Amino acid sequence: MAAAAALMLAAPSAFADSFFVPGNLVVSVEGNGVVGATSGPYGDNQAAPLSLFQYKVSGTSSASYVNSLTLPQSNSGSNYAVSSEYGSSSEGSLQLSGNGKYLTIMGYGVNAATFNANPGNYSPNASNTALAQSGSVQGQSYTAVPRVVALIDSNGSVNSSTALYGVFSGNNPRSAYTPDGKNIYVSGQGTKGDNTSGVFVTQVGSNTATSVTGNDAGAGASQDTRFVTGYNGQLYVSSDSKSGATNRSYVGTLGNNASLPTGLANNGNGPAQLPGFGNSGGTGKVTITAATTNGINAPGQQINLSPESFFFANATTMYVADSGSSKQTSASSSLGDGGLQKWSLVNGAWQLDYTVSAGLNLVSNKASAGSTGLLALTGQTVMVDGVAQEQIFAINYTIGDLDPTYLFGLTDLLDATTLQSGEAFVKLATAPVDSNFKGVSFAPTSDVPEPGSLALFFAAFAGLVAVRRKRG
Repeated sequence: MAAAAALMLAAPSAFADSFFVPGNLVVSVEGNGVVGATSGPYGDNQAAPLSLFQYKVSGTSSASYVNSLTLPQSNSGSNYAVSSEYGSSSEGSLQLSGNGKYLTIMGYGVNAATFNANPGNYSPNASNTALAQSGSVQGQSYTAVPRVVALIDSNGSVNSSTALYGVFSGNNPRSAYTPDGKNIYVSGQGTKGDNTSGVFVTQVGSNTATSVTGNDAGAGASQDTRFVTGYNGQLYVSSDSKSGATNRSYVGTLGNNASLPTGLANNGNGPAQLPGFGNSGGTGKVTITAATTNGINAPGQQINLSPESFFFANATTMYVADSGSSKQTSASSSLGDGGLQKWSLVNGAWQLDYTVSAGLNLVSNKASAGSTGLLALTGQTVMVDGVAQEQIFAINYTIGDLDPTYLFGLTDLLDATTLQSGEAFVKLATAPVDSNFKGVSFAPTSDVPEPGSLALFFAAFAGLVAVRRKRG
């Protein structure tokens, strides 16, 4: 009993030094990243620091700022600087590792101030001055900028030693997912015909990566893959592209179920569309119904999907952040279906149950400014009075690169297949001046305590412990 008591007393101290608190939210922030700032130094497409804001949430109705962490702006040992392109509409995705111990995010391996002082030095075309237009291929006339994966643990320690050359050259690194803190899948876009686009697999600390999607889907086009993640042993990715054979906007799979790919998947043909996710032709378009309208489109209109991030609440329920601003144009209407889409797996095919847009103040993708949908998404299942609810947190997608961005909260009945009356997003936080919110995830958990004796102690003395899995 004395030993058990000692363990019990030791357990809280094991978490006392953690920077992140389990259950809190973390938001990735491009730009100034200073709470309360009234001005900042960054212009659209310039290199800027990348920060993480931590929020304590009360359900989905309120969030209070806790602290922030700015990723390193200089190389140190094996770690690289991690910058972002301020105003980018497709970067900054943030998510938890499969084991829940790390946050993952992608950036550029260069000091922001150094890049901004002479951006032409880093691009195949010196007149291209945006950070995303920097090249990542070594041995060229320019100074190559690696695309960096940062792993952040619960203590706020940053491992940015994974600096990849030859991926996403002249374009954006979009997202990174690691199942175990060792192997990493990255997704993004390169330049047409250069074979640096799509999904790649690498390992922590590596400078190279192996293509999973293949040689730009064999069409000489530039794949536009976005959010890559894993669920139940299957690798998934969202795609929104308009070039050649990659004219598609849907969520698809790479490789086989229960076996994450270690190299080329699907014979190099890119992601395989989830059954029912859009039209049978595979370009990702649907006809809007009364249940799926977002108030911008109308029932009967055929629109293009534009999936960004997504997560599975369970094996038959998927939530998708749709930007409402599709890249491909195969549908008869140019409008999208921005907002939160809820999809259910029925008889082997996914069907769109409804779209939630209330509270987002959406505008048409033809407007000059404002939000057309959602960019980032995370959620968790909780039980309230015996009813399963999904607590969802999201970041809006904007037309203008520097339009205001927000953190929103929403509670959805997990088993519902029809939109509940009055269901609407609540604005929880606003990005500071000269900053953009980009990604959202739950905080990572600590590695400690892990000893088997402690696990047995809690099992014996605490009884049945319910663990709710967080998704990010």
